[in-house]
Amino acid sequence: MPRVAPRVPELSEILCSACGYVLNGLPETASCPECGQQIVQGLDADRIAPAWESAESGKKTAGFFRTTILIITRPKHFYRTFTVRGPLKPAREFARIHWAIAGVLFGLAVTTHQVWFYYHISRPIEFPGGKWAMFAALLLGLTLLSYFGLDVATRFAAKLTTWEATYRGYRLPYPIVLRGLYYHAAHYLPVAIAAALVVEGYQLLLLIEGAALPINSPIDYLYVLAGLVILSAIYLFQTYWIGMRNMMYVNR
Repeated sequence: MPRVAPRVPELSEILCSACGYVLNGLPETASCPECGQQIVQGLDADRIAPAWESAESGKKTAGFFRTTILIITRPKHFYRTFTVRGPLKPAREFARIHWAIAGVLFGLAVTTHQVWFYYHISRPIEFPGGKWAMFAALLLGLTLLSYFGLDVATRFAAKLTTWEATYRGYRLPYPIVLRGLYYHAAHYLPVAIAAALVVEGYQLLLLIEGAALPINSPIDYLYVLAGLVILSAIYLFQTYWIGMRNMMYVNR
């Protein structure tokens, strides 16, 4: 395990980007006394604002897509090269767009699944207004619940991360963690798309194949859905950890 300072370093202090050793007072041409890495490599001179933040007003959409693709396909590279101590407002706007997209997709998937279960599995009393009234009410409610739930979960995760980091002596103050998690919101997109594809895809199979589907197809569908939930949780935690690990020793 790398040795870090016994206290949480101040933001003004220079840390070795490889091991977290405090390098105050040493010249930039020197090496870290702990791990030997050159100090200049940890000054983060190559860190830049994400394309979403640096894009001109007329090119924000392109910047949004470029940033999203980079975060999803190369999360390690993104968190190693973006400005950790940048402003919160643009990062929060980026997250809100992704929460809204994910909220709609999660809402659609859960609504479709619930309506299918309600009318074809549990066989209840008819919902007031019929199936489509139930669908519309659930979709609106679950979309809003998903959006605000992701917002609350992000802030809660940022609080817990800061508390854990402070306990262990890592420099991850709340605004920095929150900025990182705002950009982590892009990782909800593939999860939400996968959930919608599984649920809507099964409904499409029911529509096309009907009685031709195997009798145990609902069980298979539920197994796939449960597996997706587990894989999604692993994916989201893994990408979260990639972000935090590449932010804890950042000097810029």
